[in-house]
Amino acid sequence: MITIRLRQSRDGRIVGFSVTGHSGYAEKGADIVCAGVSAVVQTTLLGLQNVVGIDCSGSQADGELHCDLPKNLGDAAAAAADLLLLTMLQGLTALASAYADHIRILSNTLCCNLNESDSCEATIGLYLDPKEV
Repeated sequence: MITIRLRQSRDGRIVGFSVTGHSGYAEKGADIVCAGVSAVVQTTLLGLQNVVGIDCSGSQADGELHCDLPKNLGDAAAAAADLLLLTMLQGLTALASAYADHIRILSNTLCCNLNESDSCEATIGLYLDPKEV
């Protein structure tokens, strides 16, 4: 199963995400669920980095991607990041609705905002029902 974990600030902004696992829908190279999730997530990451100019920290390996937005983003960069990340969430939610046995989306609410310099720590984990987003 692919697990997508969103990290959100108190005000609901997505400030980071990770994607781990394999869907198991089909063999590697023929798995349309993995391909769909990868396309949505990779496009979002490219948009954040190359279009908006946000240097996301994180890592990438086989079956795993982590991205955290930097703290203290300016208003314009934060707004652009919001649009890209909410669009990513809509795409992933559509995939999760179609392939519910292969994708799950989780959310952690953090005790910080994008423009604060304090450290962020997860306070609660929630399952996002694709029908509710």
